[in-house]
Amino acid sequence: MNGQSEFTLDAPSNGTVEKKVEAPTTDSKEKVVMNYSTDFPSLPVTAVRNSGNQSAWGKQPVLKSTVVTEIIKLSPNERAVRGFGKKDGNVPDETKKCKEIAASIGCQIELSEAKDGSLSIMITGKRNQVNDAQGRLLRDLQTQGVREIKIPKEHYGSIIGKEGSILKKLENEFYCRIFMPNKEDGKDVIKITGPGNYADACAEKILSISSERSKQSSENMEIEKLYYPWIRGAHNSNIERWTSNGNVKVNIPPPNVESNKINITGEREAVQKVVEEITKIYKEKKGKVKTVTTKIPRSQRRFVLGNKGSGIQEILQVTDCVIEVPAEDDESENITIHGTGDNIIQALSSVYARATSIISTEIKADQWLHKYLIGPKGANLQTLFPSREKLKIEFNDNSTIFLEGPPQEVNSAKKILADEIEKLTSTMDSKSIKVPIAFHRHLVGKAGANISKLRDEYDVNVQMPNENTNSEDIVIEGKKEGVKKCIEQIQETVKKMENEKSRDIIIEQRFHKNIIGNKGEAINKLRHQYPSVSIGVPDASSKSDIINIRGDKVEVDKVFNFLTKLQKELVESNYQEAVPIFKEFHKHIIGKGGSTINKIRDDTSTKIEIPIDGSSDDKILVTGKKENVKKAVDLLTKIQNEQSNIISIEVVIPSKAKTRFAYNGRRLLADVEKECGNVFFSIPKDKNEKIVIRGPKEFVSIAEKQVTDLLNTLNEQTEEVSIKAQPSFHKFLIGKAGAKVKKIRENFPSVRILFPDEKDEKADVIQIVGKKDEVQAVKALFEQQIEELKQTVESSVEIEQQYHKHFVIKGSELLKEIQASNGNVQIYFPKISENSTTVTLKGSKDCVESAMSRIVEIVEDLKAQVTIDVEIDSKHFRSILSNRGAAIQDISKQYNVRIKFPERNAPDEVNDDGKNLAHVITITGNSAKVDNAKADLLALVPITKEINIPREHHRSLIGRGGEGIRSLQQTYNVNVSIPQESEQSDVVTVSGIGSKVDSCIADIQERIGEFDKIAADRQLRSFKAQVNVPAKYHQKLIGRRGAVVNDMRNKFDVQISFPKDGDAADIVTITGYEKNVKECQEEIEKIVSELESLFSQDVELDPRFHPRMIGTGGRALRKLCEDFKVDIRMPSKTDENPSLVTVSGKNEDDVFNCIEELKIQEEDYIEILIERGQYTAPTHNYNSQAAKQRTVEITGAPWQMDNEEEFPSMSTNVPPPNVSGVWGSRLSRTSC
Repeated sequence: MNGQSEFTLDAPSNGTVEKKVEAPTTDSKEKVVMNYSTDFPSLPVTAVRNSGNQSAWGKQPVLKSTVVTEIIKLSPNERAVRGFGKKDGNVPDETKKCKEIAASIGCQIELSEAKDGSLSIMITGKRNQVNDAQGRLLRDLQTQGVREIKIPKEHYGSIIGKEGSILKKLENEFYCRIFMPNKEDGKDVIKITGPGNYADACAEKILSISSERSKQSSENMEIEKLYYPWIRGAHNSNIERWTSNGNVKVNIPPPNVESNKINITGEREAVQKVVEEITKIYKEKKGKVKTVTTKIPRSQRRFVLGNKGSGIQEILQVTDCVIEVPAEDDESENITIHGTGDNIIQALSSVYARATSIISTEIKADQWLHKYLIGPKGANLQTLFPSREKLKIEFNDNSTIFLEGPPQEVNSAKKILADEIEKLTSTMDSKSIKVPIAFHRHLVGKAGANISKLRDEYDVNVQMPNENTNSEDIVIEGKKEGVKKCIEQIQETVKKMENEKSRDIIIEQRFHKNIIGNKGEAINKLRHQYPSVSIGVPDASSKSDIINIRGDKVEVDKVFNFLTKLQKELVESNYQEAVPIFKEFHKHIIGKGGSTINKIRDDTSTKIEIPIDGSSDDKILVTGKKENVKKAVDLLTKIQNEQSNIISIEVVIPSKAKTRFAYNGRRLLADVEKECGNVFFSIPKDKNEKIVIRGPKEFVSIAEKQVTDLLNTLNEQTEEVSIKAQPSFHKFLIGKAGAKVKKIRENFPSVRILFPDEKDEKADVIQIVGKKDEVQAVKALFEQQIEELKQTVESSVEIEQQYHKHFVIKGSELLKEIQASNGNVQIYFPKISENSTTVTLKGSKDCVESAMSRIVEIVEDLKAQVTIDVEIDSKHFRSILSNRGAAIQDISKQYNVRIKFPERNAPDEVNDDGKNLAHVITITGNSAKVDNAKADLLALVPITKEINIPREHHRSLIGRGGEGIRSLQQTYNVNVSIPQESEQSDVVTVSGIGSKVDSCIADIQERIGEFDKIAADRQLRSFKAQVNVPAKYHQKLIGRRGAVVNDMRNKFDVQISFPKDGDAADIVTITGYEKNVKECQEEIEKIVSELESLFSQDVELDPRFHPRMIGTGGRALRKLCEDFKVDIRMPSKTDENPSLVTVSGKNEDDVFNCIEELKIQEEDYIEILIERGQYTAPTHNYNSQAAKQRTVEITGAPWQMDNEEEFPSMSTNVPPPNVSGVWGSRLSRTSC
């Protein structure tokens, strides 16, 4: 029952039960006390209404029967086997078939023949069984008709369905067999065999499916992606208009897919109409579309884009122009506009308008003010800004408020918030007070009682620090007067607590119930005797042994001494020892009716607990005084030794190794015990170097050898690591019958893997012991397996046995390929002897589904497979199979065929068709696809063409680092051979697939005309100039994130190079057109001149202050520069003096004012660091305590009463019942 945990096994003699008493702790549970008589009142007594004489047969059954009955009647003409008397031996044919069907399906079938020759068949069983039997009976016993219908081959897919689902449904529905023609036959006749009327209905159904399919059409259109937005229409208006009727689907590839094919499917007329409209849009735009590029700052780009792209869609709708916005991670500030005529100007205006329609700003506001500005559920903010649809307000953690929206609304909101902040700071306050962490829980009180009292009395909000931070600061917020009084009250309470004393005493948790007493009687007596003392007993679920005593110093010491004395008495009378007794001897220990064990209890005055039936634990627990326990242990061991041939041996173990054996709950020895079987290990508590092994002789010898081997391993350099894995994963890591662990042990002999028991506290921790390198290897292996198990699902698919061998032949090559391409999913084919068609897959969900569909697809292809020969000269094989046969693999995947090349050293033999076998490639696959695969394969045969290119252009064609020639080869998948300079040749050779070679040559010819222009332009752009700029101004020239130098590069279209290591330190090089270079040079000299005219002053500031001075993202530093109109240069990591900061400005007063402000800020910050204990030892973070839970205590319940009249069975005066029989003896054992 639910309250079982509230009772102890040894109840006091008065028959009452113990209840655990909650003690005040820092993380105590919240208790709800309920009275049984008031909270659960008795129901009123009402008269029983006479329901009348209602017949039980008239009621509908609550649950429907799962067994159904169906009757089939066959007239004499419909019977396939005429004459019930025809026999095969002694059994009629029809009866024999019925018995076979009934046995295979698992249902009952009864036959009855009438005088007129008609046959009645009654089928009884579950619905699915009855349906299956009905279909088979009609096919076997009823006269079968044959229907043939002509259906176009392109409609077969709609009749077969995905994985044959529609075909199976038709066969089940009409009790027919449908034979689809093989694709290589060239016939289009579908044959239907079954009962006459069902065969006619099935044929009619197939014809209707074919009729529907003939009305469908599909078109693909090749159109550049540039025109897709116009085709879609603004807000996808065109797509929605075309597909609204549901008779057509338009699939346009998204921008991230490298495809230019638009697919339109649906009804023929609707598809043709959509194709015409798309063609019209494309022709209208092609050749008329112009492109304009403009710069928009990245921060404003999202305003142009709008919510989910609504902004650019609106621009498209209004101006008929397409806007291209770079991706979020793109650093470019360019926005591209595509359109026609004047529409581009209108679209450009719209882009600028949207980009400047929103501004942002920040307001300083202390963090504690934020919640008052927001209000409960945003009420205050709603009052201040009743309508702020376009205004965005964010409260940041850095004591700022971020505003974003239209300029007018932002400025208005800024003023409103500033006024509200000033109003709040004039009436409210937020102060922090330092209180030692030890006093925090006392200030909070039980269930927060003390802290709630402070909040209610002074109308303030008291915020206690998080326990993980180990902070002493308590924050009080509210009206200024209330904050002041609350701080005074806390200081007074802390002063009082400083005079108190707190001590912890460690007492085993099993003794806590003795300290608490029955219904808390003992601990309440102690509290009454020492009223100023608070005794905190940990909750049972916390598994803590620490009891806290807090209060007056003198009384705390008295309670501590009392509990220490009580603990010694409890330890003496509760000594425990576990006796390993084999399970088969427990019955001898108990004796008949418990006589033996009861006698041992009485003779030794001990408590003996025997494991319950079904438990994996073999050890018997004995509790009592030490001498009595030893006596009881000897008696129990003697009984076991008398009943069997148990021996004990001692193994000498060095003290260091003995410590290792005893470490972590004897896990090493427990692993050996489990592996060897019926043996027990015991480690003597004295300091001798021995381990005792007990058990049957044959098992003890095995265990001795295991310990010796383990000892040899431990004497070498060993390592022990642990990994975490859910207990449910352990069986998969172990493998069937420990197969996986055995394999690991074979590969890594020194490694021992210790799996925890389910009842262990750390049931998810696996220990690995052994040599360091082997342990690390096993750990990595397990971690990989655990990660895979986290994503594992299991599914199955039915595959006919005749196709199983196709997957497992040639070393399971195909199976491994499917696994490799689908995330190494595990695929299990049944054994031949199992006569099963179920294939099981395990792995991640997506991989399992993909692998399953691949297997089914392969099986379908196997059913309609042909093989053709393709003759290609073997000298081209190397080219065809280049790039590790990537092209062949693509053809195989595209057409789902197998392409087999002849062996490398195949002899030149001619087959019956006159073909050289060394040149014959075979293609096996679907008959409709092998011809296409053959055509693609022949297209891979390479050709070679030459083109004349002047030698001076060879370098340009090759490109920088071979980039140009590599681009050509990768784009067209060809080989471009350029002659060496020593050859003095203009001929460039291009080799590859025919169409690719022609395209590549055409591309090269186009480039030749551009090379002359590029050469002339390169000469003009190579003009260089050098500017002498002091190294200290380089950073200023570069600017924040390169903003200044990039601006000059873009403005003058030049390259600006700063000196590298080894170059002249002050030389800056400018490269570009001569005019641009000179203009840029003048600009740089002008900037340097301005910088040199500035007044500079150095100041030393504590490096610890530098981060505060810079601020988040450099905001504080930028603000200083703006306020004082100066430039501040921070020291670099390589500077000799890390404290030296340089301040420069046009005005000398501004520079000194800035330095003065920096010194003030530095002094304030260093004082704060000192107050926070900057130089104390670092603190540690601890895990947060478990969340507060609620417990319910019920008083006055019937099971807690001691009343003989009302509850005689619960009274303590009632003598115990005389229980006999099997159940009585079991209860006796349980109470032991």
